[in-house]
Amino acid sequence: MLRDSRKSKQKTLVLIGIAAVVCVVGLVTLMSRPAPDENGSHSLENGQTTVMGSGAKDGDTPSPAVVKGEIPATKTIDYKALEENDALKTMMGDRKKSLGIKESLDMIVKSDESFTVGESTVSMQKILEKAFAEEGKVYQEEITDQGFTQPTVIKEYGVYVVQPGDNLWNIHFRILKDYYASRGISVKEQADEPGNAGMSSGVGKILKFSETMVIIYNLLEEKVSQDINLIDPLSKVVVYNMEAVFNLLDEINFTNVDRLQFDGKNIWIPAKKS
Repeated sequence: MLRDSRKSKQKTLVLIGIAAVVCVVGLVTLMSRPAPDENGSHSLENGQTTVMGSGAKDGDTPSPAVVKGEIPATKTIDYKALEENDALKTMMGDRKKSLGIKESLDMIVKSDESFTVGESTVSMQKILEKAFAEEGKVYQEEITDQGFTQPTVIKEYGVYVVQPGDNLWNIHFRILKDYYASRGISVKEQADEPGNAGMSSGVGKILKFSETMVIIYNLLEEKVSQDINLIDPLSKVVVYNMEAVFNLLDEINFTNVDRLQFDGKNIWIPAKKS
């Protein structure tokens, strides 16, 4: 009987100990659980999710119970705000200046950014994926540690928002003149017109080749388009791979531009003299 009594007491003490541990764990979990604000949401600070402890108010210093998680902050550039938002206007001006571009392009957008035109918002990544698919290619991207996809190499793309009455030839010509002007070369207004024999000028050949280097994207239909005719205002954009465009133009000695050869698909550039 004495042995049974001791066993009973030991079991009781074990059960009391387990109950105490469960209570402590539950209390700690409850105290560390984040509490939403008045609107039932959590605050965002500098691309991180900050969850305040119970009873915290706006402006309070986060308690030791704060939980933080990285959220990739994809920048979205609003075409309409380019003239209204001073910070955005300055940023875009700096990007254009670094490329030697002024007014011929509306935006310089990086491959990990998005932009908004009218009611349409689209990521550059989505445009590139669809453009590559049109050519039967796979757009190269990688999965981050957070599980998001991003381009393997961040590049800059020039974006021109097509306006009524625009044509692709004139859009290309404005960019070409803008590029050469930044390098002290003046391109005549008639430089793109055929010569006396009806043959295409060197500038004309560059413009024809440029048509093979751009992406025309229909914002309303969310697909790559083949031309910019029959458009609604703000419905299409022309996207330039600035690296590819500048690599081409850098190879051309403008004094020998009329020696260029173009067969409708490929362009031959006279070798520069060393």
